[in-house]
Amino acid sequence: MTDLPLGMKYYLLILTSSLIEDLNDYGVKWVANEPGVAFRDVEKAFFSARAIEARLPDEPGQADPRLWPDLMKSIHTIRRVLDVVEKTTFDAVIAEAMETTSDIARADIKQVFEQKRADGEVDFRLHGLLNTRPRADEPDPAVKEAFMLKRARRYQSFMAFDGASLNDDEKVILDDAKVIARHIMDGDRDNRRIDALLVMGAVLIETASVRLKTNIPRLIRDSFDRMATKAAMALGAIVYRDEYREFKASLGLEQLDSDL
Repeated sequence: MTDLPLGMKYYLLILTSSLIEDLNDYGVKWVANEPGVAFRDVEKAFFSARAIEARLPDEPGQADPRLWPDLMKSIHTIRRVLDVVEKTTFDAVIAEAMETTSDIARADIKQVFEQKRADGEVDFRLHGLLNTRPRADEPDPAVKEAFMLKRARRYQSFMAFDGASLNDDEKVILDDAKVIARHIMDGDRDNRRIDALLVMGAVLIETASVRLKTNIPRLIRDSFDRMATKAAMALGAIVYRDEYREFKASLGLEQLDSDL
């Protein structure tokens, strides 16, 4: 399976470079001393990183088709080590997207209601939510409503983002992300994938915007540039989740904690 979408190829290149960078940042001695990591796995990860780094092209079109299976195997080898070291998954993104409280939710709804009223529209449904309190053993419907309003705002901002601050590879991922976002919002709005996608899209928009601000010190812009690359990588993980899983399975590689 080497007939991968262009965006996924860009994602794999970004992901590989990022993983190699993370691995080198930790350093072989530090990683080897981490509990739960076998030294042979550390050696294999660093060797794999050095070997594949020399083969990374600037553009997917420059790659030999045989690169992609080797790239996935290298990603898998490095991630097996980093998963133990970092102990993080994208579940945290989804959890953050869903996290809210009743008081915050009602404050958000009130703000939307007051804005609509100022514009000459009275939303009786929102008014009813604000004036109805659930029993202690019931979930507050205002929480779901506030979350849906927040999702709608994030979706509008995401779809309006023109990607002017993005690199070419990041733009391809963004365009594919917009296609998925539009498909979910037009159909299955209970698909929680949209929330992780929109949260990470907001992070990408915010961090990448700093690239265009020439009045900001170079050191700070470089830091945000790296964060934007990480955000594009995370967005790609959400966008190409199914293709990524299928590609791994075709190579006989097991799923890891960091795989969506």
